[in-house]
Amino acid sequence: MRRPVFERWIRRELLSLANTDSFSLRKLAASAQNDNPRLAEPLLLYAYATNQIKRLLELIYKEEVLTSYKEILALLKEKNLKVLALDKRSSEKLPKEYRKFMTSYRSAYQKPESNNKSKQLRWERSRLLQLEKGVNTAEIYHALALNAGNVNAYLKHGALDKLSLENATAVMKYLYSY
Repeated sequence: MRRPVFERWIRRELLSLANTDSFSLRKLAASAQNDNPRLAEPLLLYAYATNQIKRLLELIYKEEVLTSYKEILALLKEKNLKVLALDKRSSEKLPKEYRKFMTSYRSAYQKPESNNKSKQLRWERSRLLQLEKGVNTAEIYHALALNAGNVNAYLKHGALDKLSLENATAVMKYLYSY
C-alpha cells in the first residue's frame, strides 16, 4: 500500500465532498460560497498545496469567506501542508474544520503501518491457533480459495506482504472456527 500524496489526496476529498468528478476551481469556489459551504476548507487547502491561492482568492466574492481564508493563510505562513498534517501539534493551531482534514490525511498516510500492525497481530494469532489445532496450511488455502504460495509464506515465514489484511483476517477467522 502506497502513501497518499497530499495534493492528490486533498483533491480527491474535495471532489468527493462536491459530489463531482470534474474539476473546475471556479465552479468549486462558487459552490463553496453558495450551496455547499463544506467545500470551503478543502478548497483552500488544495489551493494552498498547489500554489493557486491567488487564483482562488480572485474567485471569492463573499466577504466572510474571504476574511476566513485570509485568517487561515496568516496561520499557515508558507508552511508545508504535508508536514503540518503529519505533525499533530502543529495543526492544533488551525480551526476544527481544517484540523479534521489534517487528521484524515495523517490517518491515510499512516495506514500502511496500521495495516502491517494489524496483519502482524493476525499472523501471531493465526500461527498460534494453527499449531494448537494442528491444522495444515493446505487445508487453509483450499478452504479459503487463496494462493497456496502466499498463504504458506504468510503462515510459515511471517511474510506479511503476501496477504492482504482481509485475507489475513479470513485465515484467522477460519482457524478460530476450525
